[in-house]
Amino acid sequence: MSIFTETCLAGPLALEIVWDGDMVTGLKLSWAEGRNRELRTPAGEAVQAALSRYVAGEGCHWPELPYAWDGMTEFSRQVLTELAKVPAGQKVSYGWLAARVGRPKAARAIGRVMANNRFPLIYPCHRVVGTSGALTGFGPGLDMKQYLLELEGAK
Repeated sequence: MSIFTETCLAGPLALEIVWDGDMVTGLKLSWAEGRNRELRTPAGEAVQAALSRYVAGEGCHWPELPYAWDGMTEFSRQVLTELAKVPAGQKVSYGWLAARVGRPKAARAIGRVMANNRFPLIYPCHRVVGTSGALTGFGPGLDMKQYLLELEGAK
């Protein structure tokens, strides 16, 4: 299998798609500064178009991609599936998400799932905040989390 990446750019955002053969093994979200767009596949082109619409405030409908879920627990998949239902601009707490997946005392476990989310933006872990509404952990940084929430019109 061949591992390669594609880089989508829109506004200040860069979203790198990591491929292993025909499966997406990860997405890496970062600031676009100093990055170059590099698209190789029709799927990459579709993600680029979706990212451009997202940054322009035109919604965030992401294309279906062949995600590699190997090594991910059923609990993690359940959490991410539920998270994908949270609308843009809405913030939820770790506890709320735990309750939604039937594990109301598992807020810390939800935090671990968010920390290990291989597919940010598509599975929008930036929408998960502390119970008080405080912004907490986000791999690309809290400034990125704040930017994404503001872009989506979160209160």
